[in-house]
Amino acid sequence: MRIIVAVVLLVLMLAPTLALAAEGAGAAPAPGAGAAPPGWYFFPPGRGTMALGITIGLGLIIIGAGKGIGSIGSHATDAIARQPEAGGRIFTTMIISAALIEGVTLFAIVTALLTMILGTP
Repeated sequence: MRIIVAVVLLVLMLAPTLALAAEGAGAAPAPGAGAAPPGWYFFPPGRGTMALGITIGLGLIIIGAGKGIGSIGSHATDAIARQPEAGGRIFTTMIISAALIEGVTLFAIVTALLTMILGTP
């Protein structure tokens, strides 16, 4: 069930990007239909392929950060269960590590979004 939900969300997230990729590849508009105004999606026109790559990259960034922070929490819980008297030091180390991962993740997301918005086609 989780896989189906993940695939549906991925398709919904990538639909505008795929439309822009087709538009940037030279797909002709339907006869009688006016061209869409520039920037009608979040991504600038002509950058569909770049937006597709960055969208996939953003997903991988989020998955990696979630996996890393989940691993830190899991291992910290196991360590505290083995040595309860060291719980305070383990908890502090866990919070610092999770904050560093979140900081790097936020920096990567901002960099990817700026590249998508301001990057050259």
